[in-house]
Amino acid sequence: MSETAGTRRPSRRLFLGGAVATLAAASLGGPLLGRGQAGGHFDSPAVLADGQANITDVYAFTSPDDHDQVTIVVDVQPGQLPGAGPLNYPFATRARYEVHLDGRGTGQPDTTYRWTFRNEDKRLFGTGPIAVGPVRSLKDNSLLFKQRYTLERIRGGRTETLISDGTAAPTHTGLALMPDYGALRGEATRSLPGGGRTLAGQIAEPFVADTRVFGLFTVGTVGPVPGALPAAGPLSALNVGALVLQLPKRELALNGDPVRNPVVGIWATVSREGADLARDLRTQEATYRQIGRLGNPHIAFALWGTFAGLSRPGGPEDRFNARPAELDAQDQEFLAAALDPAPPRRIEAAQGFAAPAGPRTDIRALFLGGIGKDNGSRFGLDLNTQTMNADADPAAVRWADQLRLNLTTPVSADPHPYGVLDGDLQGYPNGRRLNDEIDVPLLRMLEGEPSDRSAAHLLPPSSFNWQPKPASNTFPYVNLPHAGP
Repeated sequence: MSETAGTRRPSRRLFLGGAVATLAAASLGGPLLGRGQAGGHFDSPAVLADGQANITDVYAFTSPDDHDQVTIVVDVQPGQLPGAGPLNYPFATRARYEVHLDGRGTGQPDTTYRWTFRNEDKRLFGTGPIAVGPVRSLKDNSLLFKQRYTLERIRGGRTETLISDGTAAPTHTGLALMPDYGALRGEATRSLPGGGRTLAGQIAEPFVADTRVFGLFTVGTVGPVPGALPAAGPLSALNVGALVLQLPKRELALNGDPVRNPVVGIWATVSREGADLARDLRTQEATYRQIGRLGNPHIAFALWGTFAGLSRPGGPEDRFNARPAELDAQDQEFLAAALDPAPPRRIEAAQGFAAPAGPRTDIRALFLGGIGKDNGSRFGLDLNTQTMNADADPAAVRWADQLRLNLTTPVSADPHPYGVLDGDLQGYPNGRRLNDEIDVPLLRMLEGEPSDRSAAHLLPPSSFNWQPKPASNTFPYVNLPHAGP
């Protein structure tokens, strides 16, 4: 394992202390100012303007402590400051947070899990601290603000309520008010009928990042002195909202059979309530408009080399967020970007490292089809394309951005953070584990690996590396949120 694979992790104290300075440098104003430049966390103007709808990451992996289950983690609303006093980061009400599963490869979900939230707010005028004394239980009267949620499953045209009165783990408002946040999280965890568990609440930002790729993707260089910049994940000093869903593999597999149909595509969306202003509002049922979406990490960053600070409102990044996955195959501009991603051309212009010849069918397969022998992928094996599913119709498979996971891939005894590219078939892009690093593998695959020459020299060993505390091996795997005094 190389140093750039994130093996050098400093002490928590060192990381938290240095993160403040790194945030300013790497996030350029970051969430504190409502504007950031951190790739997939702020990947389009529309999501930047609506933080509660900003899906930052989707993870999906076989649960390390129960190999018959898969855990999906959807992170939203990044840049939450460590808790103290009046801070509060609730999920959006009058909105739908959804996780979609597709075993047929059509871009249309076979199954959707949907969370909707509502507030219970006892604060005077609905503002101020959410707790007025130590909170040791979600039932304590000292907790003045709670979020309740409903979790539904939509499958085969039928909607089932799995949880009708769930309680989200609250924003961590500091050690004085919430001395045992782990107990509150445990109380907020709910079992699902038929097996599985779920949790909604705040967590420590788990995103393992190498901020040096931002320079490579946007201007083609990491600076005049290679290795001088840190391989840091500055956002990991902050918190993020999370929806955690653990399900038996039979619940994810097409027709409930992970042996015949081992591959599932996964993505998340957020939709806001809207209305047709041309009609009488009193006669309308609520309608919902999709405004946020994510499957593969950093897809906008990797295809266009942009993020919110460089994107134009209404551009391809915004259209991607608003478009259903089933319509990806009809957007010719999007498909063209997948066949000709911008970062390799920028690196060639800045450093003379020739971009791989196009069209880049391997990148199209990476994001829109999965790793297969016959779909343009360069890995030379069938790993996670839905054409492997016996009950899927190959003629109906369409290009669509999804995080694809082979449910039958054995759990790695020695996980490598670079995943499939470095021989660990259970890692990204075969799903994505919480400890996987995606920036460096994405860069190397954009430069033609695994079949072309190595591009590892573009990111030499860094001067130092700050990353989040590794995820645990027990549910919910994500770490407790950072807390103030």
